Amino acid sequence: MSMRHLWRRLATVSVAAAVTVTAVAAVPASAHGSSKPRTVVTTDMEQDDLASLIRYLLYTNEVDTEGIVYASGRFHWAGDGKGTEFFLPGREYSTPQTSWRWVGSTYIEDHVLPAYAAVYPNLRRHDRSYPSPAELRSLIRIGNIEFEGEMAKDTPGSDLIKTLLLDNDKRPLYLQAWGGTSTIARALKSIEEQYAGSRKWESIRDKVTRKAVILASGFQDETYADYIAPVWPGIRVENMQAGYATWGYNCARGGQGNVRGLPADRVYFSGPWIRENIQIGPYGSLYRSWLDGQSMPGDQLDIFGDPVLAPGGWCKPLAPYDFLSEGDNVAFNMLLRTGIEEPSNPLLGGWGGRAQQTSTSPNLWTMAGTEVDASGTPVANLTTLRWAAAAQNDFAARIRWTLDARGGNHAPSVRVRGDSTVKARPGAVVKLSARTSDPDRGDRVSVSWWQYREEGTYPGAVSVTPGGTVTVPADAVPGQTISVILQGTDDGQFPLTRYDRVTITVA
Repeated sequence: MSMRHLWRRLATVSVAAAVTVTAVAAVPASAHGSSKPRTVVTTDMEQDDLASLIRYLLYTNEVDTEGIVYASGRFHWAGDGKGTEFFLPGREYSTPQTSWRWVGSTYIEDHVLPAYAAVYPNLRRHDRSYPSPAELRSLIRIGNIEFEGEMAKDTPGSDLIKTLLLDNDKRPLYLQAWGGTSTIARALKSIEEQYAGSRKWESIRDKVTRKAVILASGFQDETYADYIAPVWPGIRVENMQAGYATWGYNCARGGQGNVRGLPADRVYFSGPWIRENIQIGPYGSLYRSWLDGQSMPGDQLDIFGDPVLAPGGWCKPLAPYDFLSEGDNVAFNMLLRTGIEEPSNPLLGGWGGRAQQTSTSPNLWTMAGTEVDASGTPVANLTTLRWAAAAQNDFAARIRWTLDARGGNHAPSVRVRGDSTVKARPGAVVKLSARTSDPDRGDRVSVSWWQYREEGTYPGAVSVTPGGTVTVPADAVPGQTISVILQGTDDGQFPLTRYDRVTITVA
């Protein structure tokens, strides 16, 4: 029989001449290690989810992973095992199906964690904060996987999310949706069913609303529109699907070797670079790229690795081992420790991009698109592309950690001296200075300063010298802000970059 969905539709510097300021950007607690971001990953384990997971696990020393949950979506669902057929129009299938492109509910345990276990001793030498394979395994749950958008019943995955939302940890809980949001929606529905109508409901609803933050790599079912948005309108939801332009499927680019990235950075998405620096060793070899000979079992549309079938598929041909997709990086890059990450403030930019509120809801955010480069030229997708080379080098350095317990490169420490904000009058010259260090003996750190125009409210370009001298424009209006980024890069094998931020407020 066919099933139908019936959910509701959906220091102050008061000078006019040169002033030297020893002033540092305020850094969120999560940025420098005092409190890690708390997060749950929900994933439908498409091949691009696998590639994102390979990257994500190498950063679990920087985040507090509370759960890894199998979830469904419009492209992947398991069925109920009873032969029940399911159909929604406008999908990849044109007739009712009993399951669709499901790769199995133990793929992480059977493939990813054994590879992680093989390299864990090396990773732990680099950072003792890495969770053990047993710890990661204990976090895995099965969510609402039977059908797209199914949220009628509690599952181990939804129960875990419910428990975390109701506990006494004061930190935000960042709920990553790499597939659909039905498991997250079920957790919220279960809370509603338990408390609605009781004297506790108002306080419970407020607590959950303040704690939950949904980070979605696109809405891959209708449960956000049908349930979360109308019933939990105060929950902040960030739909970062626009980040696909950097991290999603490379297929739309087309043409041999025409891979993504800014022109100077495209080497980091090319087949030779990925084959040499990412798809190596027992862990990195699980990563996916074009014509790599791999496929996800059970996914009949994953032909990207097959040299015979791939050229005739929906993905335009690329060169062997070219970047294929890590489409779910957009859900966690903003949590990674770079020095300017601030997941509590989507208006600020970083490796996860920069978000903006939608006109439909103050709590629904989407990724900003075009930004201006150093010359003032608008560049599409620069919101995420400007960080891509640094992120790729960082990934490659961590892949090397999996192979070598003692060698490899480690990120520098980069700080602006002083306070987080500076006040200065129009025409004032503000001199900033940096403090850097590097944990690897002999590595040098080169620094640069640049204006992040989209983060500030002053609308034009501001003179920022390579040495950190900022001239506040004479036409700046009191109350306007200028965001200046300090960027430091070491000279290791894979140059690693970290940042800091100063906000100048016109006095």
